[in-house]
Amino acid sequence: MPSNPISFKGIILKSSEYKEKDRIISVLTRDLGIVNICCKGVAGKSTKLSFVSVPYSYCDFVVSESHGFFYLKEGNVISGNSGIMSCLESMSVAGHIAMCLLETVMQSDNSSECYELAIYALYLLGIKPDEYIYVMCIFNWKLMWILGLASFSVDCVNSVGPKIKVCPRTCEILDYIGSNPIKNVFTIKLEESDLFELRSFTLEYLRVQLEREVQDPILKLDLPIIRE
Repeated sequence: MPSNPISFKGIILKSSEYKEKDRIISVLTRDLGIVNICCKGVAGKSTKLSFVSVPYSYCDFVVSESHGFFYLKEGNVISGNSGIMSCLESMSVAGHIAMCLLETVMQSDNSSECYELAIYALYLLGIKPDEYIYVMCIFNWKLMWILGLASFSVDCVNSVGPKIKVCPRTCEILDYIGSNPIKNVFTIKLEESDLFELRSFTLEYLRVQLEREVQDPILKLDLPIIRE
C-alpha cells in the first residue's frame, strides 16, 4: 500500500529509460542521500513531468513509497541549469560530477555537504559554462575533503606518485578549497597555470582514492584542437 506523500528537493544526476514511457531517475537529496524514483508515463507528449528526462536540474519532488520504491506524484523545476547544455565541455564536466556523486554518496552521512557542493558546482556551470575546468577542479578536491579522503596538501601530494608535480601555490589553493565553507570556495581566483596543475592533480587523486580509472571528461570528448 502506498505511503503518504513525501516532499523533498533534489538534483537529478541521472535519468534512464524504463519501459516505453517511464523513467528511473537518480536524485541527490540533502537528507536521504541518493534516491531512485520511478516516474511513470513521463515520456508521453502531454505530460507535465517531462522535466525528469533532463539531468542536472534542481527540483521539487513529491513521491509516494510502495514496497521500498519511490514513485513520482508531482514535481517542478527550481533551477534547470540549462546553460550546462550550451557546450559539450560543460556537459561532460556535469556528467563527471554526477558520476563521482553516484559512486561515492549513496546513503552517506556526508550527503548534506555533497548536496550543497553539487548545487553550487552545477549552478556555476550553468551560468558560466566556459569555466568548466575551474568548476571541475574545485569540485574534485572539495568532494575528497567532504568524504574524508583528503586533508591538507602536505599529507596528500605524495599519494599520487612522482609523475604529478604540485607547486607551493597550488598547495595553498588546495588547502583553501578543502578548509573553507563550500559557499566560499567557488569565489577563489585562479590563473590558467593554477588550473593546469589542479586539473592533473585532482583527477589523479580521484583515481587513487576511488581505485578506478577516472577519465578526464574533456579529453574523453576527443574534440579537434583548433589553433588560432
